[in-house]
Amino acid sequence: MWRIIGQDKVVSFLGNSLGQDKLCHAYVFYGPSGVGKQRMALTFAQALNCQASQPPCQECLVCERILSGNHPDIIHLELLSAEDASDGKAKAEIGVKQVEDIQHAASLPPFEGKYKVFIIHHAEKLSQESSNRLLKTLEEPGSQNIFILLTADKSLLLPTVISRCQILELRYVEINLIRDALLEQGLAEEKAELLSHLSHGRIGWAMEAASNPEILEERKANLEKIILVLGQDEEERFDYASDISNLFAQNHMAAEAVLDMWLAVFRDMLLLKADASQNMTNIDYKDILYMASDKLGLADIRIAIDNILKARSQLRANANPRLCLEVLMLSLPLVKEGL
Repeated sequence: MWRIIGQDKVVSFLGNSLGQDKLCHAYVFYGPSGVGKQRMALTFAQALNCQASQPPCQECLVCERILSGNHPDIIHLELLSAEDASDGKAKAEIGVKQVEDIQHAASLPPFEGKYKVFIIHHAEKLSQESSNRLLKTLEEPGSQNIFILLTADKSLLLPTVISRCQILELRYVEINLIRDALLEQGLAEEKAELLSHLSHGRIGWAMEAASNPEILEERKANLEKIILVLGQDEEERFDYASDISNLFAQNHMAAEAVLDMWLAVFRDMLLLKADASQNMTNIDYKDILYMASDKLGLADIRIAIDNILKARSQLRANANPRLCLEVLMLSLPLVKEGL
């Protein structure tokens, strides 16, 4: 029982490959952040190691340990955060030492299961040297090793790495399917509706937000700050840019998520201008954003969206974060009245 929603083609392919004993030794699962790539990888790992007649059963000890991250044969490789790095600095790339560690692990047989499964998160962050090291392992993976590379953009992977993997795309899931899935989990209708809109079709994000109240709390704090900054002058905006720049130094993904929230706010304003509020993201802030949009012209909103996209692109290209964010904050329209 795969219990994966909205990714029927991928589930069917993996299930048939397992049933017909035609497994690949390396896969790339690609799709937008939060779309469910990690859950798909964990469910596939369950299917590979579950002892039930129709794996994965989702009920045995093996399945439970894999899902909870406590199985010795499921090995995760991720970007090192500031807390995990030896020098206390968040890493922008997956380093050679990390790949060497999984190469060593791959040289040993599974401890308990039928397969060792190596899940490489944000595989696009592999450095050039790390990718080349990994390539050697993919060329001679061993019969009991399965590698799963997760990425939002497969074009950023080395072509030689791609050529040795089975490529599978995970797509956005329809909002109504996400809402229905949340309702089946027992969520209140209002919360299920909100999460489905906030998800942008990313069911993985929606499921995590449903079980972790801190996600919505953090979102509310960030959104309230965004609304506050919209009505502030240059000095306060410089301070805010400094805060986001410091966040970027500690956690690139968290800082990008804040920029995505800015983007969603201005997109919502654009939708309100077009009388298309049913497609909004921040439906619980409809009234406030309506007042803000009423103070702006369409050109102001479009320019703001373009500038946010430009800043995000510059940050990904290793531009100076402080300077990039200061320029962005000064370019955004001022909305003082009515907020």
